[in-house]
Amino acid sequence: MKLSFEELLAEGGHFEGDFAFTEDDMKVNVENFSADFIPTDSGLFLDVEFSYSFEAPCARCLEPTKGFGKQTAGIQLMSQSLEDVKEETELTDDDMGVCWVEDDEIDLYEIIKQEVVFYLPVRVVCGEDCKGLCPQCGENLNLGSCKCKDVADPRWVGLDKLKNN
Repeated sequence: MKLSFEELLAEGGHFEGDFAFTEDDMKVNVENFSADFIPTDSGLFLDVEFSYSFEAPCARCLEPTKGFGKQTAGIQLMSQSLEDVKEETELTDDDMGVCWVEDDEIDLYEIIKQEVVFYLPVRVVCGEDCKGLCPQCGENLNLGSCKCKDVADPRWVGLDKLKNN
C-alpha cells in the first residue's frame, strides 16, 4: 500500500487491512492491522497495531508448525531527499525508531512487514520435547523409534577403549 508522505503530513490518516507474505521458508499472514499516521513537528508518527500468524517447518523434525502473535509499534517517519545525504554516518540509538522516507512515498505494507519479521522466532520448534529426525535414516523420532543401531561417533572410539580397560 503506497501512500504519500506529504498528504499524510497535512491530514494524518487511519488505515486498516490484512496481507500475507513469505519470509525464507515461513508463510506469514498479517491477519489485521490498524495504522494511524499522526503529523508531528519533525514529520509523521506511525502508531500501528497488528496481529499475525505463521506456519513453518519445525527446525528439528520438519513437521509443519504454527504460531501467532499480536504487537504494537511506534515509528517516526521523517523526510529525507538524496541531496540531504552528503556522506555515510553511523546510526545512533536515537535513530533506531526512525524510518527515513525518500521521494514522498511510504510503503505501509513494507513497514508492517519489517515489524512482523522483527517479532518472528528465529527457530521454530513444534514442541520443547521434539526428538527430531534420526541422523542415519531420517525417521521422525516423535512417531516412534527407528531400526538404526546406535553408531558411535568415530571421534570418541578412543575413549571407549580407555573405559573398557
